[in-house]
Amino acid sequence: MNWSFGAPNKPPETTEMSLRSSATLSPARRLSVTRIATVLLACCVSCGQAAEEWPLIVTADQSGQCAQALSKGRQLTSIDGLSTPFSLLNWNVEKAQHPDLITEFAAYAERSDLIFLQEAVPLKKSETVIAQSLYEAFVRGYVQNEIDTGVLTLARTPHRVHCHLLATEPWLRTPKATSVTLYPLAGSDASLLTVNLHAVNFSFGVKAYRAQLELAAELMRAHQGPVIFGGDLNTWSDRRQSTLDAVTDELGLTTVPFSPDHRTSRFGRPLDHLYVRGLTWQSSKTVQVETSDHNPLIVTLQRHGS
Repeated sequence: MNWSFGAPNKPPETTEMSLRSSATLSPARRLSVTRIATVLLACCVSCGQAAEEWPLIVTADQSGQCAQALSKGRQLTSIDGLSTPFSLLNWNVEKAQHPDLITEFAAYAERSDLIFLQEAVPLKKSETVIAQSLYEAFVRGYVQNEIDTGVLTLARTPHRVHCHLLATEPWLRTPKATSVTLYPLAGSDASLLTVNLHAVNFSFGVKAYRAQLELAAELMRAHQGPVIFGGDLNTWSDRRQSTLDAVTDELGLTTVPFSPDHRTSRFGRPLDHLYVRGLTWQSSKTVQVETSDHNPLIVTLQRHGS
């Protein structure tokens, strides 16, 4: 996969030339020039040390710094970025256990600009997907038999910021991951914030569920541009759906509808959702598959007023 890092800063090549030419000057002038060159060199070194490397990566153990990283990312200006309209795929791939899933996923990936995966297994990414030049943002959650699983966000545009968030399943004490990414938008000063979340599942009540949502909500609340929030949100009860509705309503997020609705459900309630703000959908559909216990969601999104 491709990563975008800022090029390291280095002292200008003219510094050495200035030092060499000073040899022909008088001792007093030579000392003055040398001092100036020394100051310039020190400034260059200082700037190199202070320069940010992009994308900014905020790991789970430093997740409290995510808001600050996103603020820095929003201050960058860029001509290139994700163009609208764009296609978004959301899919819980069930750890890629089915032998045909990679082939099927590669076909979807070829037609997608932004992808949210849950229960992703990076070791099983296909060469076809890599060849699509999709930039990855993976957050490790549960580890089983030394194989990492988690949430994976893929995009055709490199992200500026990637934050790793983790919650803990109250019963199983296993981690559930959230991937937060910030992308530039082509032809706009605004940036797109995406939140790809796999919700805690096994719990009495909704305390842990609400806490996981609120951690992501805090970041969406501070963002002024377009937002996409979704994933496997495990809304299998009235209380869970009501908790989710309260959060998304407060944030001004709009649910993307699906008709016909083939989203995987439990107790009569769909588990997978997509919400947007500052965006609208041109089309939305669900696809029935046999390669996972969840069906993929496919949406085409555009900016308001475009």
